[in-house]
Amino acid sequence: MATPTISLRRLIALPFVVLLLTRLGIELSVHLLPMRWAWLPAFGLYYATTSASILFANRYWGIPIGLMSRLSPRPSWSLLVSVVIPALLPLGVFVFNIKAVSLPMLGGIGLFALINPWFEESFWRGLLTHLPLSRWGRILLSAALFSFSHYFLWGAYWLSARPVLVATCVTTFLMGVCWMWFYLRDGRLVYPILSHLVVDVLNLSVAVFMGLQLATIQ
Repeated sequence: MATPTISLRRLIALPFVVLLLTRLGIELSVHLLPMRWAWLPAFGLYYATTSASILFANRYWGIPIGLMSRLSPRPSWSLLVSVVIPALLPLGVFVFNIKAVSLPMLGGIGLFALINPWFEESFWRGLLTHLPLSRWGRILLSAALFSFSHYFLWGAYWLSARPVLVATCVTTFLMGVCWMWFYLRDGRLVYPILSHLVVDVLNLSVAVFMGLQLATIQ
């Protein structure tokens, strides 16, 4: 895929702008709203800042916006493995803890899962694939930033329990590696988006719930 010539310093600043603005919104939300509702405006700001960053990069730096949502032609099985495996990583956690998650909460997480992957994949993979680095440089740096975002944004409150936070950071790094690797090989975000959707349903529903529960105990 064609990559516009752009400095690392300029492009790498966007994730930190998103993280800092979103964290500020989180701090305001948790002090003004009950914890069970504070995540709504926090995620709203997160999506707004990621979208604004993508549009800014497109308008002023010429970075193309292309989700390429076609499912066909189907990628080779070797490529599909890189998006299937991340989707199945949290299956065991989901099976053993699903009874702890209420049906209304699971429905809300399902709705969230339909929205969240489009924003995150467009930003952490779609935008950061244009980093002026080697292939593995882009893979590892984008995965590290993606993992750090979960620690920095959600680790202070919703994922504050250490076992949940550590597991989330490790798995999001591994998933970020797989999704970016696939995107660089295939050129389409639709498969990472679908994989991300499954992960959000299986993993984040339980992780957020258990994180809230453990946070109230500690």
